[in-house]
Amino acid sequence: SADAMEIAPTDGEGSAPEYAALPVYGEHKRAVSSVSFAPPTTQNNNGSSVSSNNAPPGGLATCASASADGTVKIWQVDTTIGRTDTAADMKSSTPLTARSHLQGHTRGINDVCWSPTGEYLATASDDKSLRLYDAIKGETFVEFKGHQNFVFCCKFNPQSNLLVSGSYDETVKLFDVRCGECVMTLPAHSDPVTGVDFSPDGTCICSGSYDGLIRVWDTATGECLKTIYAEGNPAVGNVSFAPNGRYVLGGTLDSKLRLWDVTGRVGVEGENVTNESGQRTGKCSKTYTGHMNNKFCVFSAFSIANRNRQSIVSGSEDGKVYIYDLQSRNIRQTLDSHSQAVLAIDAHRSLELIGSGGIDKTVRFWAPPVATSS
Repeated sequence: SADAMEIAPTDGEGSAPEYAALPVYGEHKRAVSSVSFAPPTTQNNNGSSVSSNNAPPGGLATCASASADGTVKIWQVDTTIGRTDTAADMKSSTPLTARSHLQGHTRGINDVCWSPTGEYLATASDDKSLRLYDAIKGETFVEFKGHQNFVFCCKFNPQSNLLVSGSYDETVKLFDVRCGECVMTLPAHSDPVTGVDFSPDGTCICSGSYDGLIRVWDTATGECLKTIYAEGNPAVGNVSFAPNGRYVLGGTLDSKLRLWDVTGRVGVEGENVTNESGQRTGKCSKTYTGHMNNKFCVFSAFSIANRNRQSIVSGSEDGKVYIYDLQSRNIRQTLDSHSQAVLAIDAHRSLELIGSGGIDKTVRFWAPPVATSS
């Protein structure tokens, strides 16, 4: 059943089974920059895929990893295989064979993302281009050109017809997925753009940059709706919308993650703050500290597959994965099996499953012990 992975309701923090490493790992020739789980999908009557919130059958998940070696590898992960708990056991873990291998970029890849339908993958590369791949055949469909420097990040909109990208050229671009044309260029920042995301309804885009700003844009008009920055203006390394669309999670190079309320209901005290230049900004709702992040752009993700254990998961330059309790902000757990900085993180949408990757060239997978379903 779809609920097979659901653990018993927890009474607060700490009582749920902790994540442990799966005894398998993926390998690249150079650092792993990004990991991304395929969305859970179901087949329509007409045979096309649609996004689904149900857990995939048999606890199988598909994960893509991108690397500085210029390739994307796709891994099939079986979450029901035995866990290894100790560092000693990690040595006995076995390398996975990639299900497919996506090639074509001439330089390293900084980001990989799935279309919400699960049919396509997009990549952002130091060769100044993005590519759209067929997830099944592994072939390049479209090449997106126009950025003047390294392309650092990319995301699909919920309808899978637009791709947003951020680049070292300080712009955010919006591409038409079908024809590959750039439909909008936003002069978004005054430093490299390190993160982009669409809101869950696709009406807004958020972007983050080394200039210390997080900006929220109207997808249709390109108007800047909000400008957000933390005290001291630390460089922003990644941004993502919360699944409910009300918040933006920003990771900054002062070793902090901040959750910003971007709903900005006008007139509510403290909700819709205006900065000196009269621009609307957001309110910092929560701050998460414990991980190390001063040097690299480190990914973070919302882990919400288990309602009783909603978390924020972050990479860290100390080689660990940090799991924060979303509400209390406490560190729930740290996961330790990478030998160098963890840059890449993703959490599966419907399974309690975390993927991590980093400078040690490996991709690791983590899950709680399997509950025996009645």
